[in-house]
Amino acid sequence: MQALARTEARTVVRPPLQPGRRNGRCWVDGPVNRWFVRSYTEHDRAPDWSSSALIADAAEKLSLIHRNALTIDAQVLKIPARRLRPYEWGLADTLERVDALVRDMEARRRAPQHIALFRREMDRLHGQRPGLDLGREGLTHHDLRPENLLVRDGRVVEIVDWDRAHRDVQWYDVTLAALHLAYLQPVEPRWDLAELFMDAYRDASGTRLSTEATDWLLRYTAVRNLAVSRSPDKWDRLVKGIAQWRGAAPSLLVDDLVAGDQVAVHGDVAVEDGGAVEAAGVG
Repeated sequence: MQALARTEARTVVRPPLQPGRRNGRCWVDGPVNRWFVRSYTEHDRAPDWSSSALIADAAEKLSLIHRNALTIDAQVLKIPARRLRPYEWGLADTLERVDALVRDMEARRRAPQHIALFRREMDRLHGQRPGLDLGREGLTHHDLRPENLLVRDGRVVEIVDWDRAHRDVQWYDVTLAALHLAYLQPVEPRWDLAELFMDAYRDASGTRLSTEATDWLLRYTAVRNLAVSRSPDKWDRLVKGIAQWRGAAPSLLVDDLVAGDQVAVHGDVAVEDGGAVEAAGVG
């Protein structure tokens, strides 16, 4: 964060405060996590995430961060998987450690159908991965969702909660944010908002994936979060919804799909770190 705050990305990334230093790091202990201490940024409590201008601005700010993160030493960002918990693993480790993730799901008593879906789709994704260009690797936020984008007057003024950040495929941040935006209206997912975010990021970053690579990464993002998120039902519906949205050929994952099973009828959007937050400002 200190490195980014010395670049153009300082418009949306604030350096951590330094109430005290321990092992050269700026953080405080919490009951579960270690959180960077940062100054407060004034922001709107209920931004309108149906706004195309706001979505485009968020994509441009993400591109700004990805681009300026190239100044950070790659070795600083590359954390060995053995030092990370499963929900923090990057793309390569996730694909190669499916059995470990299945054991983790079993230990957390995830639904058998979710475990079966995860293993089946990960095997399929693994087989399709060779030859796909997924774009540049570099700093990723790894938890990019509307709740972590602070908005004031229709523009993103800060991106927060960087505790999961590390080196990975940067387009993962893009597909993750796109899917969160689509699900802000879970009764009828807003795939148009997801498309808008991805298009805006392409334009701002100048990076473009093939249709095959984009489809693959969207499916990977949903399947990965089915395993590691605290909201597996949400990601189960997104896995199935993506298959229809992107016009994918029928597979085992949609054999039993019916229209009424695609989304949940409820007024809250689950938060990945637990709890729920009202989906305000979305029509």
